[in-house]
Amino acid sequence: MRSFVKVFLVLFIPIFIALILTFYFTHSMMLTNARHELLQEMKNKWVILALQSKDLAVTTPESHARLTEMTRQTSLRITVVDHGGKVLLDSRVPFDQIASMENHKGRPEIKDAIYSGDGFSTRLSGTTNIQMLYFARKLSDNRVLRLAYPATYVESLQEKFTAQVVWAFFCLSLVVLLLSLYFARKVSLPVQKLNYIADNIESGKTNIHFPRFRDPSMAKIAGLIYRIYAGMQKKNLELTRDQQKLSHIFTSMDQGVLLLDKEDVILHANPWLEKKFGIDFIPGISLYHAINDIHLIGFFRDILEQSRDTTRVPLHQDIFDVSLKQIEDQKLLLIRNVTKQVEYESFKAELTGNISHELKTPLALIMGYAETLCDTPDIEEATRLRFLDHIYSSSVRLNDLINDIIELHKLESIGDTFVLEKATPLTEIEADIGSLYAENSDKELLLNTDLTEVGILPEHLQSILINLIDNAIKYSEGKRVVAAIQRSEGGLMVRVDDQGPAIDLTDRERIFERFYTCSQSRNKQHSGTGLGLSIVKHIANLYGGNVRVETNEEGGNRFIIRLQEKSISPESEG
Repeated sequence: MRSFVKVFLVLFIPIFIALILTFYFTHSMMLTNARHELLQEMKNKWVILALQSKDLAVTTPESHARLTEMTRQTSLRITVVDHGGKVLLDSRVPFDQIASMENHKGRPEIKDAIYSGDGFSTRLSGTTNIQMLYFARKLSDNRVLRLAYPATYVESLQEKFTAQVVWAFFCLSLVVLLLSLYFARKVSLPVQKLNYIADNIESGKTNIHFPRFRDPSMAKIAGLIYRIYAGMQKKNLELTRDQQKLSHIFTSMDQGVLLLDKEDVILHANPWLEKKFGIDFIPGISLYHAINDIHLIGFFRDILEQSRDTTRVPLHQDIFDVSLKQIEDQKLLLIRNVTKQVEYESFKAELTGNISHELKTPLALIMGYAETLCDTPDIEEATRLRFLDHIYSSSVRLNDLINDIIELHKLESIGDTFVLEKATPLTEIEADIGSLYAENSDKELLLNTDLTEVGILPEHLQSILINLIDNAIKYSEGKRVVAAIQRSEGGLMVRVDDQGPAIDLTDRERIFERFYTCSQSRNKQHSGTGLGLSIVKHIANLYGGNVRVETNEEGGNRFIIRLQEKSISPESEG
């Protein structure tokens, strides 16, 4: 609507102003021309009267009566004045009063006529007291013939003419108004449609109706806008999808992504950073204003000031690999927590060294004794049998070590997401443990439990019992080992007691480490692989439990393992 009014005013006002000025000047010119024509008409009538009228030559009542009749019919006042200014005849004054009329020699038109031949003036008549238009000219006998029209007559002509002009002006103004309305609508309607399209596009609407245009040029423009808009919508959809993908990628990344400008103002940060550092990285504020931890401020300052693209930076108990990329006037930081990786690498190096060391001893014994037997065919039988016995015992130790390493690797690989298909009956466990140590041990083994089944995988429960009982049998100097399985404090407790000697307090914190043995302070006739208790601890961790060792009432060792039993898988029950 506003565009329609604007277009209408732009069209109508200039034309209307031009029309007013045109009619004003035309009216003025026509009034001037009308006065000139009236004057010319009076001159023509003067000539006709001067040449044809015999009444001007005599001053009788009859001639005066004829002039008076002529005035009545034409409104033309006729006056004859002699050279001295005396009025001889006047068609608007009674004949008997003419003699008493004022001398007219001082009248402007009479004076001009006497001295220059013609006289013209517009003034108030002293005789009739009416505004008159006068024309006077000297006759051949030096008298002056004056003609006059009343101003009312002239004004009536002007009013008629002005009325005609006003009517014509009104009609033309109406035509201009209608034409302006028509063209304003014709011009503004496409503009309104385009404005409607522009407003909808600017407001971000996605489903816009494009109106039809009758004008081919406007239809072409609208079609071009539609194609641009459709292309923008398609591109915007692609950008939105890409943005969603990037957002999903950033959200699911297991490393931090931080984008800063050249003033270290945050432009983007993914959720990993906020979760890891416990800080809201709000876009638009300085990185150092968002952080209130002095150690974290130093962490980021060291990263941003270093010249290398990639660096490893410690923070508290963690270690991070940080990659810094310069993108025009922005800085992109990729932060990855490599603490576990570093710990694993350290563990792997330590494990490799320990395994190499542990494997080297039995292998060296086997190779040494075997080499001696090969190089000495005539060795004494007793010595040969002793060497073979050492080779066999070293092979058994090597086999035990390899089996423990394999079992430990399986436990580390299984994770804590395994399921229990069915409960483990303890009668089978008791039978297996009893038969295993019935003939291979000179110690009395007691296994006490009032449970029938537990929520622990059988191989895990057996591994706990075998490793703990093996340790007790190998290193205990007593004659009895007692194992017990019971539920306590909302979980399952496995307990193994021996009769000493007790493990030193300084060793109790380390006996569950891989390859750590304290046999130097216990039974020196036996040496384990150093992995048994580590296996026990790992199994306890799988079940959300813990292990500890303490001194029992007999002065021996009591190993206590607490486990949270697994629930039976519903699919297995079905």
